[in-house]
Amino acid sequence: MANDFKENISGRTEKLGRANKAGKLDGAGKTCKNGRKGGKGRKVTGRTDETTETIYDRLGKALKPYEKTIEKNPDDAAAWAGKASVFLKHRMYKESLKNFEKALEIDPENPSYLYEKGFVLLQLNRDEAALQIFDRLLEIKPDSDKAWNLRTSVLCKLNQHERALTTSEKFLSANPKLAGAWHSKGFVLADMGRYEEAVRAYDSALKLNPNLARVLEGKGFALYNLNRPVEAMIAYDAALKINPNNAKTWVGKGFAHIKLGKSRRAIEACSKAISIKPDFADAWYCKGMALSGIDKNEEALRALERAIRLNPDYVDARKARDFVNSKLGINLDEDEEEIMGEEKPKVKKSVWTRKKPTREIIKKNLDQGRKKRKGRL
Repeated sequence: MANDFKENISGRTEKLGRANKAGKLDGAGKTCKNGRKGGKGRKVTGRTDETTETIYDRLGKALKPYEKTIEKNPDDAAAWAGKASVFLKHRMYKESLKNFEKALEIDPENPSYLYEKGFVLLQLNRDEAALQIFDRLLEIKPDSDKAWNLRTSVLCKLNQHERALTTSEKFLSANPKLAGAWHSKGFVLADMGRYEEAVRAYDSALKLNPNLARVLEGKGFALYNLNRPVEAMIAYDAALKINPNNAKTWVGKGFAHIKLGKSRRAIEACSKAISIKPDFADAWYCKGMALSGIDKNEEALRALERAIRLNPDYVDARKARDFVNSKLGINLDEDEEEIMGEEKPKVKKSVWTRKKPTREIIKKNLDQGRKKRKGRL
């Protein structure tokens, strides 16, 4: 089951191989009953070679046991949900939604089915419908941290912070021991730039459950923005002990290292994030900033270019790239940028550089690095 946002990818699939009517396989020899070699020296048996199995074949195999159960008992909600999960795994969201709805017709208050239905609706960009499902789920199971997390993220994405804040406070007034609601409140406050209040909300959540990695990661981010990088590092390290495979937490740790003037350690943290999630633009941006801090400008430029390719509207990565270009003696004026097809994107800045311009951050890192090198000499 999915616990986080996934990219909304088309449900189309490609065949890996195909058997034709004459019994020949694309790229292989004939299928023979006696097990002799085929046309390209590959041994084949009476059964079709495994490479000819299509994604549709695998989908059919996965669905088969659930379909058999449904044939015997059409009111088996678990079988419908299992079938929906198979479609979800194959990113066939519309089919998955139909089957989760069927499961919920039979078992309308099952928290797992509600959560998964809400998640599928998000993949179909039906945010408001998903929010209604999460609201229903929280009425049934108000301590569902996963539901709070997704619901709050969606509301912040829709710029409905007050709505998210009101809901969390409403639940907390009825039951102040809901760690998920405290986490939601902290998340919203941090997104609104109210970092001191966010830290207090996160601390309330951690008193109830100290093992919530998402809360620790959020607290680290708020502390970073309060210019308290050492405390932020402690929070990030605690989060990584619980969940070492969260790329976002590694990036947060990388930015905290940059703020402390430890560019090499920042590079290590960002590289770890990239190994977990290679298409994470923030990780490449962070790595580019750290590389620039130790004067590895050509490598920094490549990392920043990668961040921009992954997110063409990444304003801070573009500014950092321009600054590194100037250090390398590559200066593009506005006319040249227009010729190269570069347009100035009109989007808000990265959350990591809201307080200071990118140029100032890089200069500060360079100064810190030079002082350390002089001290060692």
